[in-house]
Amino acid sequence: MAPYAFLPNVVAFLIGQVAAWHYLRTGRAWVGGLVTLGIWSFLDAWLLARYVYAADVATLRLLAGSLQVLAGGAALRLLQQLWRRHRSPAARQRIDRHRDALGAYLRGDWRAAIASYRALVRTDPWDAAAWIGLGDALARTGNRKAADRCYWRATGVDVGKAHADLLQLRRGRRAAG
Repeated sequence: MAPYAFLPNVVAFLIGQVAAWHYLRTGRAWVGGLVTLGIWSFLDAWLLARYVYAADVATLRLLAGSLQVLAGGAALRLLQQLWRRHRSPAARQRIDRHRDALGAYLRGDWRAAIASYRALVRTDPWDAAAWIGLGDALARTGNRKAADRCYWRATGVDVGKAHADLLQLRRGRRAAG
């Protein structure tokens, strides 16, 4: 794509912004924030280089290419994660995988529970119940810092607050009132 072309670069920016917005709205704020910061920075740098400083073609190509790679990469990664979450073979087995992970947890097989819950959060990073289960299994092994990170992630992706009370208990806080 030509580094001087305005419309294709704005379209690439908008695609990346939609992906970042989706991440922000669904509880993966750090991913959405980084993508937003990156694409806005590259767009701003490209606009300044193009219209204020009249930069050479190599500089414009570098800035436009960086914007396109970041925006396209974020959009493709989001599409891959959404496919994995809803359409992949692993997504179809999600209930069975939750049952297996919980069974391993209840048997006291922490390694199997951790492995199962990690597989679940790899398949669906928006699965708050899997993050809570992983945190519980890690806490049972004494890895409290990692468990707290899992509870923090669960809090972030639980945008509907379906697990808010449970997460308050897990994080050691008591609800007021």
